[in-house]
Amino acid sequence: MPDIWLDTVTPKISIAINSLLPILENKGYSTLVTAKKQTQTTDMLDALKVPYETVGEYGSTLKEKLAVEQKRTLEFIDLFDRVGFPKVLWTHGDVSAIRTAFGLGIPIVYANDTVFAYAVARLACPLVDFLVAPVCFGKSWSKFGIPKNRIIHYDGLEELAWLKGTKFEEPKFLQELAGKKPVILFRDAEYQAVYCKDVKVDSERLLRDLAKLATVVCLPRYEEEREKLKKIPNVWVSPEPVLTAQLIPYVDLMVGSGGTACRETALCGIPTINFHFWDVQARYLYRKGFPIQIKRNNESIIRAAKKILQNPQNYKMNTQAALGKLESPLPTWTKYIELCLKQKA
Repeated sequence: MPDIWLDTVTPKISIAINSLLPILENKGYSTLVTAKKQTQTTDMLDALKVPYETVGEYGSTLKEKLAVEQKRTLEFIDLFDRVGFPKVLWTHGDVSAIRTAFGLGIPIVYANDTVFAYAVARLACPLVDFLVAPVCFGKSWSKFGIPKNRIIHYDGLEELAWLKGTKFEEPKFLQELAGKKPVILFRDAEYQAVYCKDVKVDSERLLRDLAKLATVVCLPRYEEEREKLKKIPNVWVSPEPVLTAQLIPYVDLMVGSGGTACRETALCGIPTINFHFWDVQARYLYRKGFPIQIKRNNESIIRAAKKILQNPQNYKMNTQAALGKLESPLPTWTKYIELCLKQKA
């Protein structure tokens, strides 16, 4: 019987789990990782050598999303019949995992930094025992039905779970980028997500315009984009899964609506232009002095990119001291996992 069940449905949470697992296992807890079948999520777990069970998949339409969520719940029950029923769930917001745990009486620690995912929040928040979130969001989630005293804050961002102290081996294929200066890292919005809205940027045109200024390393959102992106001149697409942290040494500028990738680069001192539709965390980093700016249209992004690329070194920062003042979520996640274990005992 596993003590702690960790569920991931995105590459980001796969990376977070990779950092959380050694802490839990060093404390003597047995763990079970489950992952929704999605190329970037499971490829990331494979790249990080994290053992996992594949449970469920994604749907495209609202009808498909509902159907696969219901099916995933039944698959969890089948899995637990085989491996044992866990004592605590740690997750980042997959509704089927939370509903399953609630139905089975398994306490839930809900890590989250996507308050804009309203549909998930409405379904998940009333069911969880604790929600652990960056302080910059305040008590935002209370409007979804979780008592304010169950919303736990830390003064940092989730990305610090792996940017503070975690070492990642650099893939050899990244050496291709060594002679391709300057380099822009680009990450588009998660435009297939139901919560993605209000992005005013024409990202395809932006990518082509950026590729006229520098080599653009593009992290595709969806597998079907890969071949199309490879055909754009001066755009480089990684042949294998790669972490933003592994790309940092090669990058002169980040441009994106990928909230996670933008926060990672800014935290590491890379000048970052963010066009994310939800910028609470970008504003938090800006106030803390990290090199991130928010732009809302193609023209302003290109103007800012040209200015930075004239001399990228003038815009890069040594952020070690600033990072030392921010909290990793790992201790807080661990604390509330252990609290739930005690309550379950």
